[in-house]
Amino acid sequence: MSHLIICSGGTGGHFYPALALAREFSSRGGRVTLLLSGQQALEQEEAVLQCGLSCREIPSVRVPRTLGQLLLFPFRFLSCCLRVRRVFRELSGDGLLSMGSFTAVVPCFCWSRQSGPLILHEGNTYMGQANRLFARKADLILLSLPLSNEGQLKGSSSRVVGMPLREALLEAARNPLGGAEREALLESMGLSSRKRTLLVFGGSQGARAIIRLVQEALPLLAKRADALQLICLTGTEDNGTLEEACREAGIAARICRADSRIQRCYQAADGVLCRAGASSLCELALFRKPAFLIPLPSAKDNHQYWNAKTLADSGAAILLPQSSTTPEVLSQSLGEWLDAPQAMEEAARRLGDFAHPQATAQAIDAIQEVLEAAARRP
Repeated sequence: MSHLIICSGGTGGHFYPALALAREFSSRGGRVTLLLSGQQALEQEEAVLQCGLSCREIPSVRVPRTLGQLLLFPFRFLSCCLRVRRVFRELSGDGLLSMGSFTAVVPCFCWSRQSGPLILHEGNTYMGQANRLFARKADLILLSLPLSNEGQLKGSSSRVVGMPLREALLEAARNPLGGAEREALLESMGLSSRKRTLLVFGGSQGARAIIRLVQEALPLLAKRADALQLICLTGTEDNGTLEEACREAGIAARICRADSRIQRCYQAADGVLCRAGASSLCELALFRKPAFLIPLPSAKDNHQYWNAKTLADSGAAILLPQSSTTPEVLSQSLGEWLDAPQAMEEAARRLGDFAHPQATAQAIDAIQEVLEAAARRP
């Protein structure tokens, strides 16, 4: 029985795909331990334990940003390495799977080929800094989306398997709603099946700018109130101004901070306006929703832009850079969608080509192949 160690990263975008992979590996009879760190480690530990899996909290270090941090960095890095090596000796794993992010740096640095294979998972089309750092050392790199520059692989083997997603999303995509069911869902949201529904969200970091852009575009969209309605996930409870703007424009809207059942929003939507994070794009591909993408400008290495550009270049989405997308530009783009939906429906079909509903199983298949090959080596 192989023992897979998974270094999952500090954010939900790294952790939840890692948890899905851990559950699948465990369900096949393997043993798995997740390494956690960062501010959300305790919360993530609870989720791991609820799944009946094992985890260990490890220290992590970030790139120094001040002179003081730079002077202390070698000592902190060495201290983290010593602790992580001790954890590796105690766990005695057969392979290490890294999901990227700052959490992965020390474990990937400390992992030796004698211990077993190193496998990386990359969610974006532009590889993250941690994965780029260890790409040459990796036995296999698993990709959620095709890379914008395959030179980043540095000669390592790769396989596009997709992004492991939550079962609730997969189940909803497998069982699309019929006309009457979707009408009832929209009615429960205070919306109509006779209008096109645009789902708007920005994720944990980028909702404010997108919501402000939509709010500023509402007066221009007022003339389309008979054809357009909104579902807005704003990331805040303070939505009075947006609600008033929708009322003044005569545009029906369901506005809330978030929806834990995001699959219902996808089922209700005819199109989506959002950022271009890897998980969001893989979800859109799964549901084949026409997508207007506004990449988060502050994303590390501008990776959201490269995600969006990869899809836009394939005719699978509309790229709207935040710096040049004014309320007028957004209003025009949405107007074109309302007047000629066939073009966006074709884009949604092409977006579906990026979907990998079996991503979790395919990733574990690839991981097991690597582990078994390593076990057969003399």
